[in-house]
Amino acid sequence: MSWNVEEFNAPDLLPFVKAGQKLSHAAVALQMQSTGALFSLQIEAASFLSRRFWDDLRLIETLMRRDEFADAYDVFVNFFQNATSDYTGEVARLAFLGAGFASETAGRAREEAEATIEDMRAATLAP
Repeated sequence: MSWNVEEFNAPDLLPFVKAGQKLSHAAVALQMQSTGALFSLQIEAASFLSRRFWDDLRLIETLMRRDEFADAYDVFVNFFQNATSDYTGEVARLAFLGAGFASETAGRAREEAEATIEDMRAATLAP
């Protein structure tokens, strides 16, 4: 079974069919935007974890070179202070990015809804 795109874009379609097409298009566009935002957050998280894993590896290498317990203790304290600061900063960054993506998506959804309502209003008022 093949679909003819022109059948679904014909000007003589009923107004509710046209509105349904526009609504479907808007839903797909919002889904694509949400997926892009999710991928951006995942890339950011993977980049952060990559940096942290390299720091973990450097900790092990540094501890292997230390002979005294006091030096190892200082290395651990410094490492955990940095790690705590890094993780706290990354959580704040991800929250900021997520809020920005959510705001952008909500704005786009509002614009699409307003455009769809306006199209439906124009279709019902047309003679």
